Parts: sequence; C-alpha cells; structure tokens
Amino acid sequence: MTKLLLGVLVVAIVLPPMGCDVDSAIGRTPNIASWLAKKDEIIQTGKPYDLLMTGWVTPEEAAQLKSMNPDMLILAGLTISFVYDCPEWMAFLSTVANYGKENPVQITEDMYLDGGDNGRCAFGWKSEEFSTEEIYAMDPRNDSWRDLIVSFYRQVLDQPQHDGIIVDMVTDWSPCPDTITDEEWVQANRMIMDEITMANDRNKLVIFNSGRDLSQIAAYKGYFDGYLLENALGSWGVTFDEGLEEANNEYIVIYAVDTDDTGVLDLNRMRLGLTLSLLSDDTYFTYDFGSRDHGQAWWFPEYDADLGRPLDDYRETDNAYYRDFEKGIVVSSPNSDVTVDFDEEYTDLTTGITSMTFTVRKGDGRVFLRGNS
Repeated sequence: MTKLLLGVLVVAIVLPPMGCDVDSAIGRTPNIASWLAKKDEIIQTGKPYDLLMTGWVTPEEAAQLKSMNPDMLILAGLTISFVYDCPEWMAFLSTVANYGKENPVQITEDMYLDGGDNGRCAFGWKSEEFSTEEIYAMDPRNDSWRDLIVSFYRQVLDQPQHDGIIVDMVTDWSPCPDTITDEEWVQANRMIMDEITMANDRNKLVIFNSGRDLSQIAAYKGYFDGYLLENALGSWGVTFDEGLEEANNEYIVIYAVDTDDTGVLDLNRMRLGLTLSLLSDDTYFTYDFGSRDHGQAWWFPEYDADLGRPLDDYRETDNAYYRDFEKGIVVSSPNSDVTVDFDEEYTDLTTGITSMTFTVRKGDGRVFLRGNS
C-alpha cells in the first residue's frame, strides 16, 4: 500500500505529442523506475530514470525529465476505489477530474462505501508515526463516483506528456464485506476499468500496483500491461524465488524493494533486488523508503551501469544466479556466499575493484563490467 499525497495539479497548455517507444526503454540495462515519484527531487538529480510514476506531470516537467533521458516513460494516476483523506489530495483529484467542466462534480458522502456502524469504510492508514491521514474506500457501484474517477483518468490520458497511467491500491477483496462482497467489489471495479480502457484510445501503458504479487490482481487481467511488486524481498513482499517466478509471464514487472519503512538503507538488499530484476526481460527496479513514503530520488553507483543487451537467459550455478550481457555480467546470491572466477578482468561497480576473482556474500548481488571501468 502507499502514501498517496501526490502534490497539487497545475493544468498546463497541452503540447504536441512527444511520442512513446516502449521497446526503446524496455531492454536497456538496468531499467530504473520511481514509484509515486517525488518529481522535484528527481529533476534536481538530473539522473536518467527509465520509468517515472506519479500523480501528474506538467508538459514543462516532462520536458525537463525527458532531457535527462529521452526514452523515459512518464505515467500518472491515483486509485479507482480509495481516497486519501487529505485536503491537498482531494483538491488534486477534483481539480483534474473537473477540468474544463461547466458543472464540476465534488466528492459527496454518498460516494463513500458504508462501513456499517463505524461510518465510512476505513483502510486503517491513519498514523501519527508517519503523519498520514486515513484512506477510505469509495463505493465503486456509485454512478457519481465512477463518473468522477473515470473523468480523472480521462484527463490524465488526454495529456500527451503522459505515456500511460498507474492504478494504485488494486484489490480483489472487499474492504467492507458486509456492505459489498468480494465478487461485487471486483465486478464494480472492472466496470470502472472498462470505462478507463475505452478512454485509453491511444493504447497507452497501464501499470497496476499488485501489492505483493500478480495473484492479488489476477481478477483484473486484461486491464493492465504490467504491475509493481511492492516491498519485494521485504517483510511481507515476495521472496527472491517468488520474484524470479513473477517475471515468467507476458507482463512488465517492476521490482519495488524498500527499507521496510525504516529509512535504513540496506544496500545488500538493494543490490540483490537490482540484480534480480536484471535476470529477466521487461523488468524495472526501484528502491525507496517503503509503503508509507515512496518516491525518494535515491541513486546508486550500480544504476550507472551500461551493460548493453543480455546475451542469453540467466543460469543457476552453485546456488547463485548469473546473466551475461554485452558489456558485463550480473550475479545474484540470495542463499549463500559465492566465489566468482572470471577468465578475464572485470570491475565490480560497487567497490570499483578490478579483478578476476570476487566474493558475493549471501543476500547480495553485484554488477560487473568487463575490463577496467
């Protein structure tokens, strides 16, 4: 799950389409993403992210971002069935959804899912520790809510600087089963996605946050091109083996590794996740604080690797995973220490050491470039 404060909208003059070549971005290595990105931080870094996902990007911001990487994919969006009880977030949603309308629609109490004696159906997100407000479920059967959220996504899709959309907090379970069953919840949300899909007449990219894994959004197959694995390798996310298996499908997979909401950088876990993402095709990697606060503009030396194209599929040898690229090799070692012996010199991007023999510790991964970097 995610902190959903995404900033205030600035509706700008629409520029001519910038174009989007998905194939040119997918396949470069490594592919670095940012989930619920802090746009200003990323722009300040000047780093060439490959995939940026946030609430909204203006044409001016898009121009700055694409000057850093012309192939960067920029996606925007919120959720289809929850709202974050924060004035700025609410204003953002309403401003986008009502842009250009003579009779703007506001969120009304009847749009909220009835939680019974407790009033609104709360997600349990309010936290003094993380300074977050509550998240409430909306009734996906409510015509006014459906019109409002579909209008929001229609506006996002109509902006040419957006290469696609994101849909956060997708669930196949009802947050208040006494009010709406799981089946009714999924069916109503699929109806919302039907309308959003119709609005996506330029076939832009659609990415869902799956939560833990693909099984949690399987009920929505056909509505998304890819999905994010939140808290991968973390306390409740997929394991290494599960994450490797997740890439064996037709979807783009985004490995979202984080600090488990501690803010303590575990660089071994970061590198293990990065190299895990490099073992498969059509994948991206991101590392941030965690579900309570995504999108930090953290950049690590391994992100600067220029590995070129993969030469083959990954191989498993001595309890570690290897994959060869045009300019180097990656090694993931989730279960034990491993000694790596090359027949020529490689440079470890983490340490800067050039050698023919390296040790990769358990729970770590390394990116090696051929020769002296």
